[in-house]
Amino acid sequence: MVAVLAGAGRPALAQWRTIEMPRATLSYEESALSPAEASRFAGLLDKGIADVESYLRPAAPDGLREGRIVYRVGAELPYSMTRGRTVSLMVERVRTDSAPYLHETVHVLVPSPNRSVWLSEGFASYVESYVSENIGGYDARVFTKTGNRGVDAEAARWLSREAGRTVLPWVGTPGEPPEMIEERRRVAAPFYVLSQSFAKFLVAKLGLARVITLVSSRVPEAALLHLSGRSVEDWKADWLRTLPAGAV
Repeated sequence: MVAVLAGAGRPALAQWRTIEMPRATLSYEESALSPAEASRFAGLLDKGIADVESYLRPAAPDGLREGRIVYRVGAELPYSMTRGRTVSLMVERVRTDSAPYLHETVHVLVPSPNRSVWLSEGFASYVESYVSENIGGYDARVFTKTGNRGVDAEAARWLSREAGRTVLPWVGTPGEPPEMIEERRRVAAPFYVLSQSFAKFLVAKLGLARVITLVSSRVPEAALLHLSGRSVEDWKADWLRTLPAGAV
């Protein structure tokens, strides 16, 4: 794109560049990344899609959402997000290899038509860690600092604090804790860690295919009862008992 002047006395609009890969399109502000940084990240994105697909596709009962994924990297983004097939990532995280590109790719490939934030975010975080630990790419570690290998211990530590106990009722329940966007460290951090730990537990007990079915369902809690014959409350109680002693 060519920079366009916004008018007399106003700054020019940002100039954006695009790199097309077989699966991914990287659209970035020219001032945000150097050509070398952009080229490297575009390759990482394209391989990341393939890596996530290689793990999920054999277990996806209805297949994964098909089509190109567009990743936008700009300077003014407050946090990473996904809308449809467009992923927005913070430039500073891209520069420091801490952008949750694998996590957001999961959201695109396995959309969640429900309000169960604990499951959609917990599952995306679980897959991000699994892929980075076993296939390739990196774990952004936005909230979980030790990946799947240490998430249960992290969950236990959060549950020893008031912040973790406050968000626990929202794990296994539709909706999200109040102030999750405004209070990223106090609210979002424990919520994401607990959700990832619970999602990891469900994958171990039910299998990846069934959990993908839950993520893709309109009412995951009801679907869990149908698939397993047990309520989400029963599964949650079992999960909590597996955490390190003294967690709850």
